[in-house]
Amino acid sequence: MTTMQYPRPSPESALRRYDENMARIKARSATRSTPNSEEKSGNPEILPTWPAPVRAVPNAVLRGALFTVRQERATCNKRTLVASVKGIEIRFKGERFNQTDLDVWETILHLARAQQLGAKVRFSAHALLTMLGRQHGKTQHEQLKEDITRLAGSVVEVTSNEGRTFGGSLVQAYYRDESSQLYAIELSPQLLSLYQTGNSYIDWNEREGLGKANLAKWLHGFLSSHEAPLPYKVATIKDLCGADRDQRLGDFRKALRKAMDLLKARTTLILDWHIDDHDLLHIKKKLAVPHGEK
Repeated sequence: MTTMQYPRPSPESALRRYDENMARIKARSATRSTPNSEEKSGNPEILPTWPAPVRAVPNAVLRGALFTVRQERATCNKRTLVASVKGIEIRFKGERFNQTDLDVWETILHLARAQQLGAKVRFSAHALLTMLGRQHGKTQHEQLKEDITRLAGSVVEVTSNEGRTFGGSLVQAYYRDESSQLYAIELSPQLLSLYQTGNSYIDWNEREGLGKANLAKWLHGFLSSHEAPLPYKVATIKDLCGADRDQRLGDFRKALRKAMDLLKARTTLILDWHIDDHDLLHIKKKLAVPHGEK
């Protein structure tokens, strides 16, 4: 029996067919449901624009343990309350995020800025790895697949002090062409609600310059979301950053001192800092980082 050989479709045609199929599915869904008031308004959900050297991140994401400093990943089988500052409540279900996941999510958001949420964010794995400062080998490609799958497979609930809750995945859906490693990613239009409660600019070069110092990276985001940080107890910071609960407070304090010294040396955030006799961390910032409302 002769086996017919069919030409392999190009990545572009594969993405085009995917777009056409999704459009048909959405059209069929639209005929079965009545649009709500937000859909009737016709106002597109577009992220705020921000300059290329920074990443704009919702404050609610930066002010708690949604993205932890830990390498080990626990799994939350139920909606689990995670530490956050007063006025923000975060619950999580799935495989826990860390600073590596925040790097990926910030970069995807950066590519998605100034376009309508729900539209497809297109990029190649090679390009995204380059933006992340990673190498381009098989290990890095597989890690990126895991990172994106984790962002899509976990459920986040963020409730603001106004009593409004965002619930959903940080990546709504994704398509990947295996031959070319081209991605098309969709972000939920509801992510805009996180930005509407306030967002801050993260200097990307500074964050990259912190390397794998996860506590320093978490502090960089946390402090970027504050104009003038109030003193925080060392134990409170330990909870907020999602550090290992079994870690001795004295050991964490040493790690915190090292991280603060690194921030002072490598970023524009810190002018001075000290831990007082009451175990309160005092921070004097160099400048006010531009950020969104609230």
